[in-house]
Amino acid sequence: MKKSLLLVLLASTTLASSIPAFSQAAQPAASDNKIKAAGKKIGNGIMWGPKKVGEGLKKMGAGAKKMVGK
Repeated sequence: MKKSLLLVLLASTTLASSIPAFSQAAQPAASDNKIKAAGKKIGNGIMWGPKKVGEGLKKMGAGAKKMVGK
């Protein structure tokens, strides 16, 4: 009886001490995803203007080809 009680106590303390370590290890991965998502949004915001200008130039070029007849 004392051996099984000691075994259960040892197992529960081992489990209880390992859970905070696992939760702390999981947090940086979640924050990395947030940083990655924020960086992607900032990059898309920066590139929005040049992308729109490039699309406009393509449309102007297509319109000029139609006017010339080629």
